[in-house]
Amino acid sequence: MNLLRLAAAAFAAVCLSAPVLARADASDARVAQLIAASGSAQGVASLASVSTLRIDSKIKGAGLSGTLTQYVNVRDGRFAETTNLAPVIQLDGYDGRVTWNADGSHLVWNDGSDSGQSSEINQAYFLSYALYRPQAAGAAVAWIGPKTANGQTYDALSITPVGSKVPFELWFDQTTHLPARANFVNGFNSSSLSFSDYRRVNGLNFAHAIHQDSSDGNNSDELVMRVAFDPPNAQAALARPQTRPTDFSMENGKTTTSIPFVLTENHVLLDVMLNGKGPYHFIFDTGGSNVIDPAVAKEIGAFGKGSAQGSGVGSQTESFSFADVAKLQVGDAVLRNQFFAVVPTRMGFGVSTGRQVDGLIGWEVLARYITTFDYANRQVVLSLPGTAAAPAGGHVVPFVFYSTQPQIACTIDGIPAECTIDTGARDTISFMTPFLAAHPQIVPKSTTAVGINGFGLGGPALGKLGRVREVGIDDLTLTNLVADYSTQTAGALTAPFVAANVGGNLLRRFAVTFDYGNGTMTLVPNSSFDEADAYERSGLFLIRRGASIVVADARPGTPAANAGIAKGDAIASVNGTPVAQMPLYAIRQLLMQAPGTIVTLGIANKDGSQRTVTLTLKDYV
Repeated sequence: MNLLRLAAAAFAAVCLSAPVLARADASDARVAQLIAASGSAQGVASLASVSTLRIDSKIKGAGLSGTLTQYVNVRDGRFAETTNLAPVIQLDGYDGRVTWNADGSHLVWNDGSDSGQSSEINQAYFLSYALYRPQAAGAAVAWIGPKTANGQTYDALSITPVGSKVPFELWFDQTTHLPARANFVNGFNSSSLSFSDYRRVNGLNFAHAIHQDSSDGNNSDELVMRVAFDPPNAQAALARPQTRPTDFSMENGKTTTSIPFVLTENHVLLDVMLNGKGPYHFIFDTGGSNVIDPAVAKEIGAFGKGSAQGSGVGSQTESFSFADVAKLQVGDAVLRNQFFAVVPTRMGFGVSTGRQVDGLIGWEVLARYITTFDYANRQVVLSLPGTAAAPAGGHVVPFVFYSTQPQIACTIDGIPAECTIDTGARDTISFMTPFLAAHPQIVPKSTTAVGINGFGLGGPALGKLGRVREVGIDDLTLTNLVADYSTQTAGALTAPFVAANVGGNLLRRFAVTFDYGNGTMTLVPNSSFDEADAYERSGLFLIRRGASIVVADARPGTPAANAGIAKGDAIASVNGTPVAQMPLYAIRQLLMQAPGTIVTLGIANKDGSQRTVTLTLKDYV
């Protein structure tokens, strides 16, 4: 559940009830008594002859205002909802079998991840008010109250529906026994929802006002305007729609197009045209979606609307707005009327990649075309669905979607696990902190000190470095890889249920073809497959601030730290060449030279003086 969907779920949890006043769970007298009292207070019995509800609400969130329409089958938990906060249009639902999502272009996909499915199962449980069915519909329900917030005390239950791996909490007013709050943890985000303004409609007592407080700052409010019992066309509205986007094509009569790219620190950077202007330099990221820098948005006349918060690998959140781009062109591939997040990529990504980054493309392009990242030949190939031949000699790996990112089965030192695939990540593989906590045996005895291992949306990502013995994908085995053992306490690297994020330094060993429509990734090894995995050899993580190159991190125990270089130092020259004459990526390449290479750095002190530091590069991982 995302920002809007989470609020919708909690609203429905309070407003909807099962068609039969159920028996309380007898496993705990307090639980059974509270369920019975709450069911009576909400008038659950009034739904005895009702199958489906339609709820229409006004919603405010992300600096935008719009509408929310929900259809809910209160007998079996199926639901479908549409959130319209133009330009943001989202649809989602659960048909009792699959969790589906859709956008305003009628592109429909299923979320097959444990996190996504658990959220939707919880939502379905809420929407059908299964808590009031016999034995709470098989859910694990535990007494955790009392709980206190804002000076008020509540009776609280922990609820884990059948099939869900994520419990949620439901808090009840001790006087009225009406649901007052719901607390959710969805991956690395958490939300608390407050329910108020209960009114009776045909005997059903439900909340007309819902406020969401989210850990990422994306708060929202809903006001219920209408509830209809057994509305017409409900069955059609509840069905998973068919995917039918018509907003993409290939120009010049082609069915395929090849686009050259530059590989910078394992990031795929290619040229795109926006509204006929450009070319602009974009990262192609399987872990991301359409993003555009504010300066570029202004240049092409795509002005941002609203204000939301986004998170990535770092611990922080960043503000962004939304914009419509009339035409996105990559080679001969054209997508029209595309939705973009407006984020300062030139500052956020550009400062760390060493090249100008005008934005990102990802999910929206990948979901429409068969896409090959041919790392050996430095080209991306986009083909219309049904026109591309299967790659010869490939290892076909099925995947499901973790939200919109491919998630595959993998093994880590022989341990069966799940890995996400991320062409936008610079490292070989980054382990999630929950997986490391559950499997400490995979952490090698020899690791580096904690340092900056990556940089993206949300700022730097911290972790140790070491070598993982073995990573298995399909029947392929890669050994002795440099791995990021994350120490993050917030951000994408704290996601549950996923072991690791596979990045560009592993993927560059293949030609990788993604067929999102059929849920397959095909790997064809290239000449880099057997290369020994290496890491930079100075211990420095550098960023560019204007004309200056600044030390963001000098990892303890590395040549840089041992030479006295510290965070905040400015690099004035490298081997006698002023940094103003050197792009950041070129400086990083010098720091990747063979062990034993001597690199001389001119350091600018804060008082304006300079000192010279000599580094002898070495492998420290």
